[in-house]
Amino acid sequence: MSTGRTSNQGEQQRRAGRPRLTAGPVSDDPVDDILAAAGTLFGERGVGGTTMSRIADTVGLRQSSLYYYFRRKEEIVAALVDRANVIPLELIARVAIEGGPVPVQLYRFVRGDVIALCGLPFDINEIHRVAARDRDEFAGYWRERSLLERRLTKLLRSGIDDGSLRDVDPRLTALTVMANDEGVQNWYRLAPEDPQRVGAAVAELTVAGLVRGRTTLETIRTRADRMDALPS
Repeated sequence: MSTGRTSNQGEQQRRAGRPRLTAGPVSDDPVDDILAAAGTLFGERGVGGTTMSRIADTVGLRQSSLYYYFRRKEEIVAALVDRANVIPLELIARVAIEGGPVPVQLYRFVRGDVIALCGLPFDINEIHRVAARDRDEFAGYWRERSLLERRLTKLLRSGIDDGSLRDVDPRLTALTVMANDEGVQNWYRLAPEDPQRVGAAVAELTVAGLVRGRTTLETIRTRADRMDALPS
């Protein structure tokens, strides 16, 4: 679930800094400040409601200086998602390497994914809509989203094969799990809760609907907590 960065973006992000209009504490990399400001504004106003001039004002840069780093707003969106969406891919890879019963792996993935989504400074669902409007520009986004879908499908299929999960369509279920995780943002951003609590709640609902056999949800949660070094 990550956008591809254009070849020029990497070059732009390595450029020396431009002078700021305002003084104050900033990070070592102006790009980090731009992305942090843009992420906050996207969350407050949406991508469509955020202008390059507003981003420049928030960071304390002239608009011409902002264009030195990013030529278009879509490049900022791409860079934000490129950073943020590496998390679920790393998470599902780590969960697979560390192993354990499939229901435990699924619980850990969903919980971690939801917690990460709650922490994003922008609406991931709006990013999906932006990426859908220009599939060439965001080709990397769709490749990595497809990779996440395939890895989650593989995990579900292994649970179906070993009898720990119900006999469902693994690909459609993977897409549903991803959509369910991302959909949490629709209400979380309006009424924030403890992300750990939200992640656990979504993980329990997901796994409870798929698990079969004698393994209880409490057993799955306890083992997931232990593997994630969380108190049971």
